[in-house]
Amino acid sequence: MKITGFTEPEPSGWDSLYQGTEREAFDSPSRFELSSISTVMPRRPAEPPPAPPSMPSPIRQSPPRPAPADVAPASVYLPTSGSRVRPYTRTGGRTRTAHDLALEALVSTTDDGRRYRGVRTPEHRQICDLCLDTRSIAEIAAHLRLPLGVVKVIVGDMADAGLVLIHQTELILGDSSSRAFMERVLQGLRAL
Repeated sequence: MKITGFTEPEPSGWDSLYQGTEREAFDSPSRFELSSISTVMPRRPAEPPPAPPSMPSPIRQSPPRPAPADVAPASVYLPTSGSRVRPYTRTGGRTRTAHDLALEALVSTTDDGRRYRGVRTPEHRQICDLCLDTRSIAEIAAHLRLPLGVVKVIVGDMADAGLVLIHQTELILGDSSSRAFMERVLQGLRAL
């Protein structure tokens, strides 16, 4: 409804929607001058720097015993379980042996190996114990939890020392006896 004699322009639709209320004008940030306020925040006391971590006292150990003169440097005792030592340090870094050992090559302990004559490392002793019953190179590696290459080198060294006997498989392709053997295996499988 329009009152006559009163001349106030009507706001447009946009202005009427976005026109502030009285309270918004009262709380407007532009109304306050904040640069003149110098309020000091309470300061916390500076914390002292943390103490350096305490170093554990050095463990006193007896001096290491020197290795016997007949023991090669590659055969120094290195524990197998939970060891952080690389496996190839057990072989002095060697990755090959003079013996051509296949994975299926069978190993058995000799009389000297049963009596631990010439046993130099714990691995030698473990292999001598394992091979009281004939075992393959792959089985030995699985029991010792060592790579096959390392086990081949260790078993080759033990064969050179006379601690174990290596029974190579004589399966040669093209050989008539191996062909006959393969035929017998095939017949046995078919019979199953």
